[in-house]
Amino acid sequence: MLKNPVSRRKFLKDAASATAIGTLGSLVVNTAYAADTITATEWGGSYIEGMKKIAAKQSDIQINWHMYSGGAALILPKIKATWPNPGIDLVAGWDLSLQAIAREGWAEPVTAEKVPNLVDIPKKLLIKDGAGNIINIPRSISSIFWCYREDNAPFEITKIDDLLDPRLAGKICFPAPNNNSNLQMVSLALHRGGDERNMEPAWDFVKELARSGNIGRVGTSGSDIGNSLSSGETSISFVTGTGAIEMTRDFKIKYLTKMDPESGFRTFLYQEGWCVLKGGHTDAAFKLANFAINAENNEEFNRSVAGVPVNIKAKTSDEVRPMVFNSEEMDRYVYIPDWTYVSEQADAWMKRWEQEVIPLL
Repeated sequence: MLKNPVSRRKFLKDAASATAIGTLGSLVVNTAYAADTITATEWGGSYIEGMKKIAAKQSDIQINWHMYSGGAALILPKIKATWPNPGIDLVAGWDLSLQAIAREGWAEPVTAEKVPNLVDIPKKLLIKDGAGNIINIPRSISSIFWCYREDNAPFEITKIDDLLDPRLAGKICFPAPNNNSNLQMVSLALHRGGDERNMEPAWDFVKELARSGNIGRVGTSGSDIGNSLSSGETSISFVTGTGAIEMTRDFKIKYLTKMDPESGFRTFLYQEGWCVLKGGHTDAAFKLANFAINAENNEEFNRSVAGVPVNIKAKTSDEVRPMVFNSEEMDRYVYIPDWTYVSEQADAWMKRWEQEVIPLL
């Protein structure tokens, strides 16, 4: 944490503002690719490492990888601006971005003929467009929740109102709204009687939090949050299951997942997967995605990213079992928002954050 309050606040404003213009790594597309070469987007870290290992097991498809910088939703305006020639074949995303692609009609329909391994994927994970076509190829189930470093927090955190405790001065890494689909603020809203459609309680809470000085960093990406917690700069944040497990390998991390509902801490479940965009190398993209979700590869990938496999024939690693919920636990601890509505609010929430919260940091 920066020691000078004025400098820290200026830093926070600059960092938060940067989230509004976070971009995907430059998409310089060479149209002279061979038919078996595709361009694919992917997250960095364990995601790209895991996918490269799986892709290396086959030689039919070559991949031109492009890394996300910031949330996956940032790719959407880039696709829209260049449509119908975005120069991307396979887009990695999660519920929010996948739903948006479905609404726009950008995805090539997914069929059992194109993706035979889809037969081993639960149907409830499949997303359809307005015409009833399946548009996604699931690969992982994960979660987002609050967690903290027990070895670095000044006290045991047991309820969401603890975020306002003065002992946490500068110790919260709060993600900006374009990260995690702003579910961090949906959690605040739920605690104070609202939800994703009634966010006023959340805005009141986060403004109070900003004024308190407890936000030591605005998280601009998953890696930014992970680095802040791992370095000890901050102690608590709202993270993906993948990020939490990676930190658990080095630090004592308390997952605030299966907490008494009165604590205010809720867990959000989501899926990750791919969309194949229309007009590109669709056959090759489908072929690679199908290969990646067979039982062996889906199990290996999810082990590397600390996710829950979607292929019913794949095994779930012991490491992620704390984030697997049975039916009773789902009802008690998990909240699944209206993803379509959440995706529609992304721009408005980010603008309001910039106008109403950043000035308070």
